[in-house]
Amino acid sequence: MKTQKSNIFNHIFKYISQFFFIICIVLIFALGGVRLIGLNPYVITSGSMVPKYKVGSIVYIQKVNPEELKVGDDISFYLDDKVVATHRIREIDEPNRQVKTYGIHNKDSNGNQINDANPVDFDHIIGKVKFSLPILGYIYLFARTTTGKAIIITLLAMVLISSTIHYIYKRRRDYGEKTDKS
Repeated sequence: MKTQKSNIFNHIFKYISQFFFIICIVLIFALGGVRLIGLNPYVITSGSMVPKYKVGSIVYIQKVNPEELKVGDDISFYLDDKVVATHRIREIDEPNRQVKTYGIHNKDSNGNQINDANPVDFDHIIGKVKFSLPILGYIYLFARTTTGKAIIITLLAMVLISSTIHYIYKRRRDYGEKTDKS
């Protein structure tokens, strides 16, 4: 009976550990590892691009030559030194090296599109949106807080400690079974 309970415990523990490991790997890649393949993640924090990019989504931006952009492309750009926006190009002014943009959800009371007030200089363009993942932005923003970092470190430590304890327990059990058979 004890062996059956311990086998069930081992299987449950194994699957939970594997699940957390896979989740950690996916999150590490989704939130930072994509930089290795030339994509930069940015979190959508306003509703100006709903329904295409919901608040809390992460958009993955790839650097592009501004001359290669087209009307209708979604781009991320610097509004100022710290603020990044993601909007759609409505017009390209190549002689002045600027694009004019709009948020697809920004409409007046008559339902007419409201365009962004200021054009975006080519040198303020970060890149073009390649794809987005919903909800992950909330995790990304939380992980950047002190509390988020503490929770992540605690969870990783718990997985490491419990895996080590499980490994030691299993080795002792296996050693005991070998001794009993001798």
